[in-house]
Amino acid sequence: MIHKRRFAVLIGIVLFSSLLILSFLHLLPLNLFSIQQKPEPVPQQIYDYYFILDEADGHSLMYVPLVVSVGDEILTEENKLYEVVKIEENRAYARFVRDINLDKYKKK
Repeated sequence: MIHKRRFAVLIGIVLFSSLLILSFLHLLPLNLFSIQQKPEPVPQQIYDYYFILDEADGHSLMYVPLVVSVGDEILTEENKLYEVVKIEENRAYARFVRDINLDKYKKK
């Protein structure tokens, strides 16, 4: 009787420990092979002023004391619309988009 009880306890301990080990082995790949996050992009350094240059020929469009971001639109004195496509240090390069006709916006 004592041997049967010891055997049952021993079997219970073995089953419990094997279940515990299998559960840890099941969760182990989640910790070892976790998905790596993309590194955050380096924030743009902020300058006191920006030169906005034409991307095609490099001539200066304007000088602004504002923070410039990619996607900003610029309207020059000649009513030409440009979009900022690249920023290097305090130089922003803009691509010509279209001519703007302001006559159609004037009140008659």
